[in-house]
Amino acid sequence: MKYKIFLISIIFLLDLGLVFAGIYYGGNAKSIDCGDITNYIFEHTTGDELKDMILQNVRIPPIFAAVFVGLSLSVCGLMLQTLFRNFLASPYTTGITSGVLLFASFVIFLKSFSELFAAFGPDKLLIGGWIGGLISIIILVIIASKIKDVNDIIVVSLLMSYFLGGIRAYLVANADPASVMTYYFFALGSITGIRPEDLPIIGTCSLLFALCAFLSIKPLNALLFGESYAKSFGLSVKKIRILILASTAFVAGSIMPYVGSINFVGVAAPFIARPLIKTSDHRWLVPTTLLTGIFLMLVCHFITFKYNLPFSYLLGIDRPVSVIPIGSVLDIVGGLLVIYLVVSREKKIKI
Repeated sequence: MKYKIFLISIIFLLDLGLVFAGIYYGGNAKSIDCGDITNYIFEHTTGDELKDMILQNVRIPPIFAAVFVGLSLSVCGLMLQTLFRNFLASPYTTGITSGVLLFASFVIFLKSFSELFAAFGPDKLLIGGWIGGLISIIILVIIASKIKDVNDIIVVSLLMSYFLGGIRAYLVANADPASVMTYYFFALGSITGIRPEDLPIIGTCSLLFALCAFLSIKPLNALLFGESYAKSFGLSVKKIRILILASTAFVAGSIMPYVGSINFVGVAAPFIARPLIKTSDHRWLVPTTLLTGIFLMLVCHFITFKYNLPFSYLLGIDRPVSVIPIGSVLDIVGGLLVIYLVVSREKKIKI
């Protein structure tokens, strides 16, 4: 008990420290110093209109977006992994990501869709992603209500993801290079384009989902021992399944149109949290996973801004290298951590 409380407290303090470090140092504007940040926090202005604009519109929104995305997608992955009893379950395997990307690709590549959503201006890609996510949610809930075996749900959902991916591939193959680049960077995932007005929606969806996750701890623990065990407690497995799928699909479909395809945090955070907290009890696993997801997102956000490998020299590119998308950094960092944990665990088992 004491160890678990201590660990959760440490990760929380690390996350809090990273948030403040991100606000103070998470940018490349050399004209802004620590005194300006302090004045902005306590007095809501630095005394310079340009610096205020940079902090309000460029530096601070991605920090809070990283917190909300890490919070929601990590717990989303944990709930799906518990439901399917598969450590690789994520929003991608349920088809939500594919639905968002498909309708985003319609808006980018199809002139008729682009004109249809033109009334939304710069938000047309966001609206298209929302519609794709909503349709995916409806399809997923219908599948969950018709299929009895939970493993069949993930198989059907994964096949649907491949089907939608095939449609996207056809559109990409017949698109102009500029549109392909727009789609490619959206698919990679990035939080640098988050605006201040986006944060209330992202934050509300994330916090509502977190509340739903904490209220679902009892049925999640029951599902650890299988659906038959859950039924013996008088729980309706079908209702639990639909609740988990609908809530995870809702948060993924609401957030991904803003940030693109950031999937791996949903796989990596629960995998890292389990050996850290040393229990499968969701009373401890949910908060640990939540905080671990935030930690991963904040660390990767720092890497995207502060470190760029010399690709211009390695690849012979004359132009400056652009900011690394956080989705690619997360895949690299999270992947290395997961591989390390797997190898370490195997060594212990052999010993």
